[in-house]
Amino acid sequence: MKRLMTTTLLSALFLVACGTPTGYDPYVTRGVNTGDKTEEYDQFTLQRTACFGFCPVYEVLVDERDVLVFKGERFVREDEGAVSKRLPDGSFRKLIRIAKDHDFSSYDAAYPDEDGSNCPSRATDMPSVIVSFDAARLSHSVSLYQGCMGFEGREDLDAMILEIDKVLDLDSFIGPREAFYGGEEETQ
Repeated sequence: MKRLMTTTLLSALFLVACGTPTGYDPYVTRGVNTGDKTEEYDQFTLQRTACFGFCPVYEVLVDERDVLVFKGERFVREDEGAVSKRLPDGSFRKLIRIAKDHDFSSYDAAYPDEDGSNCPSRATDMPSVIVSFDAARLSHSVSLYQGCMGFEGREDLDAMILEIDKVLDLDSFIGPREAFYGGEEETQ
């Protein structure tokens, strides 16, 4: 009886000692770090909308802790709920720096705007890219319809979005483009 009680007590202590530490963020998770608790932090959001075709549709949120949350909708590899991963340290600050280097705050909130005056020429059936910062150091949002062309600063805005894409490194969440428009699938 004494041996049974000792074994039970040691087992209970072992289980308590092996518990998950507070604040632990695994590299990639499903359902963890993907809820509303990120709203208490400074954050960056990138959203890509649908087009007439196979454009990836998703939203990405990165908070100041360098936690990325990916929510895929269509034409992406990860399309069944939110997935998160930890970015390298300093990634959020790098996103802020990229935006400031490209004078992000000077861009209009939408291209085209309500009357279309800031969009000299347009193509139809294109996706939009929506970039937003809600942070102490930067608070601004830009919605760019990819068919809006010919406005001053378009090339710089595109360059900024490409730099942001490199920091986010979303290839594993989006998947190979060929899989969505009939080409060869990625072999593993």
